[in-house]
Amino acid sequence: MHLVLVDGSSFIFRAYHALPPLTRKSDGLPVGAVAGFCNMLFKLTEDMKGDNEPTHFAVIFDYSGKSFRNDLYDQYKAHRPETPEDLVPQFPLTRDATRAFCLPSIEQEGYEADDIIATYACQMRDRGGKVTIVSSDKDLMQLIDDDHVQMLDTISRPGQPPMRWMGPEEVFKKFGVTPDKVVDVQALCGDAVDNVPGIPGIGIKTAALLINEYGDLETLLAHASEIKQNKRRETIIENAEMARISRRLVELDCNTPVEVPLDDLVRQPIEAKTLIPFLKAMEFTTITRRVATLLDINPDDFEPDPSLAAQKGVAAAPGNDAAAHVTGSDIGQGPQAHAEAVLAKIAALPVEHESYEIIRDGETLKRWAQKILDKGHVAVDTETTGLDNQAADLVGICLSTEPGEGAYLPLGHITGEGDMFGAGRAEGQMDMAAALDILKPVFEDPAILKIGQNLKYDMGILARYGITLSPIDDTMLMSYALDGARNNGMDALAERYLGHTPIKFADIAGTGKAQKTFDQLEIDAAAKYAAEDADITLRLWHVLKPRLAAYRATTVYETLERPLAPVLARMEARGVSVDRQILSRLSGDFAQRAAALEEQAHELAGEKFNLGSPKQLGDILFGKMGLEGGKKTKTGAWATGASVLDDLAAQGHELAKVLLEWRGVTKLKSTYTDALPGYINQRTGRVHTSYHQAAVATGRLSSSDPNLQNIPIRTEDGRKVRTAFIAEDGNLLIAADYSQIELRVLAHIADIQALKDAFEEGLDIHAMTASEMFGVPIEGMDPMTRRRAKAINFGIIYGISAFGLANQLGIPRSEAGEYIKTYFERFPGIKDYMEEQKRLVKAQGYVSTIFGRKIPFENANTKNPSERAFVERASINAPIQGSAADIIRRAMIRMEKVLTGENVPADMLLQVHDELIFEAPEDKAESAIPIIRKVMEAAAEPAVKLSVPIHVDARAAKHWGDAH
Repeated sequence: MHLVLVDGSSFIFRAYHALPPLTRKSDGLPVGAVAGFCNMLFKLTEDMKGDNEPTHFAVIFDYSGKSFRNDLYDQYKAHRPETPEDLVPQFPLTRDATRAFCLPSIEQEGYEADDIIATYACQMRDRGGKVTIVSSDKDLMQLIDDDHVQMLDTISRPGQPPMRWMGPEEVFKKFGVTPDKVVDVQALCGDAVDNVPGIPGIGIKTAALLINEYGDLETLLAHASEIKQNKRRETIIENAEMARISRRLVELDCNTPVEVPLDDLVRQPIEAKTLIPFLKAMEFTTITRRVATLLDINPDDFEPDPSLAAQKGVAAAPGNDAAAHVTGSDIGQGPQAHAEAVLAKIAALPVEHESYEIIRDGETLKRWAQKILDKGHVAVDTETTGLDNQAADLVGICLSTEPGEGAYLPLGHITGEGDMFGAGRAEGQMDMAAALDILKPVFEDPAILKIGQNLKYDMGILARYGITLSPIDDTMLMSYALDGARNNGMDALAERYLGHTPIKFADIAGTGKAQKTFDQLEIDAAAKYAAEDADITLRLWHVLKPRLAAYRATTVYETLERPLAPVLARMEARGVSVDRQILSRLSGDFAQRAAALEEQAHELAGEKFNLGSPKQLGDILFGKMGLEGGKKTKTGAWATGASVLDDLAAQGHELAKVLLEWRGVTKLKSTYTDALPGYINQRTGRVHTSYHQAAVATGRLSSSDPNLQNIPIRTEDGRKVRTAFIAEDGNLLIAADYSQIELRVLAHIADIQALKDAFEEGLDIHAMTASEMFGVPIEGMDPMTRRRAKAINFGIIYGISAFGLANQLGIPRSEAGEYIKTYFERFPGIKDYMEEQKRLVKAQGYVSTIFGRKIPFENANTKNPSERAFVERASINAPIQGSAADIIRRAMIRMEKVLTGENVPADMLLQVHDELIFEAPEDKAESAIPIIRKVMEAAAEPAVKLSVPIHVDARAAKHWGDAH
């Protein structure tokens, strides 16, 4: 697999500055940057053909607005110049251009493009794929490695080739360190472009010398008093904390909760019917001819895209009768026709911001409360000071009961005058306590439906103000039930279904150093943006509700999605305790281990060298030591990535083993033990992760800030990290984990009697498989034989190939192929299942879990061999992984009610893949375990009667490490 990620924002600015001003002849619209962008994108897609052709491709843009870095340092990017006036209208056109090229156009509110790029790159790297990042942004160089991630600069420079590939060597030339140390260097020298402070007087060369000497930033700061140069020593000591902040500013977030899954980035071929109309609407004659020649079509056969072409006149706005309620005649047309009729009527209603109302007093709010009571439903949205609902403050509430109407209730706006301590309360808004007293009975009335977009966030906010929002409907989750992990954000849904582009936050709050937080906005300006959110959400609800029934997604939504949202909101609010001392001790231990391993590596090599330098490491392994299996990268340097070291370690080379252990220890230190204290909430003293319910196509949950799904458990060092997650005094943590859930689901779905019998009898499933395959008795079985069977058991779930199995087991590919062949002969039902899934995905464009969740594949009938192979593998795994995910969702939805009914004081805190974590009083924990186990083991019923028993391992302890 090969993923190409284009830094779209960089492309736009380069195109803008590289070309003279250009306007569309018919109406004078500035299009120079769009023209350059299209030419660059077209050239890139052509250049990437052949052996280097990507299987996955996306263009990533910056979302206008603040990110978490502004919360860390309010002057971040504060000195950036204003965007040129003639470039502003071209930004949305570049997104249109990207989609016209049949490429995903991705941007996400609250996150920078670099973090999204980092997340996708790490996800593909972890799958063993290749990643090309098309950009020259130095901040992205920290992602480069030998085996998987490289950068490509497509802009010609004097004396350089037109396409400049960048690997670790290029990074070393620029920064003087390896890619994994780039953030440490940047933390010291800062970045004038992004206004990252760094340490005064330290440039790149000095920073590189210091980091290469001390290893990393924290070690340098810990030993700063030992620096001989007086001025340098004093400056570093005085600015140590600013260096730490700078590091957090420049370090990319590889765990961004991306709204579009990696699997949805599969490369689609350019289609004339999509691209030619766009190019003709832009009036780009030259590139239109080039594309037409490539596709062997006549461009005259296509009309310009009417939505983008120059307007010859102003069409009359549709009347308000377009919002009339659907009549009985619509319903009589059938569920799909009814859904489309509703869509047509709602989409035709204009958005009129001037009609929205601002609620400034109690009488007006009471009138709205009565309107809500009379109507029986209301769209609700909260406006806050930030994205973390456990830390942000409530600023206002948006309401709508009819499409086309909306109201904003301001509660926490400030004047913004004076210094940070002098800002006063803005006039023209109600007292918050008085307003919430009026709304609380409405929001908690079981007869009134509360409608929202990602209501889990709003539930978390309002719960902190003593309000339980119930019952609910959530348009984001409706869309997820209908279309999987396609972009389910409100803006995307509004454009998809309503043809409307909502007001952007940057439109009212500004950008860069002038951008305001929501509480700093003038109420009149805030009201249009806020009330529109409620209005659009209500319109989407009218559109999506009938579509659930029309497209058979009601059951998934009502049994798996909607009831899970409040459960997750409560889990997020509870959080979990972490022990700072344990984390600190682990960081110290890992630092000592890393130092000892470094010394051991030097002894084995016979000389000192930088373990983080690919060049030095390659020269040691394949130059000085002359080890076999070395291969060089495009730059001529030896490859020293994880797969290379794994191969050497498997051959018994001790230095490779030490290097792998050193890398693992340093990774744990930087990613977990050093980082987790920064996530402790000041108000609660606990860590509150944020769950993403609609992000993964198969139904799995993801989480961020921190991403607890990725805490490692397979190594002893990784398991130590879990010991830092602790119960409060007097309590215990309970970890309840599904045992081999995906293999059990496979046995059920594929109807493999031998596997079902083994699970029924409680046998060692891997030993049983080995016995079936190799004809050896289970008792006294050679551990290597069982290991091979285990690798195949789990590999089959993910469509493992003979090549992959050979690498995993360290055996010839021919031998691995024979194992897989034997496996299918012994368990023919699995092969039948796999072939049926391939047939289904091709015939219908999706596969399903045992609970009816549809997992769509938009490129199910691709003619690209590598894309087709990926779709086939994914279609085999998706029903298994998705069914397992649905089972634990069903358990979570039932759990709280059962625990309350049994009078068991246990709180569900975390979900990590197949595991649930609870906290309970010490004297109640053991009695809680059988109840928790019973709920989890029976979660599939009564919807599905599984033909295999489900088993849950559960244990109580003071910390997560012992409980797991």
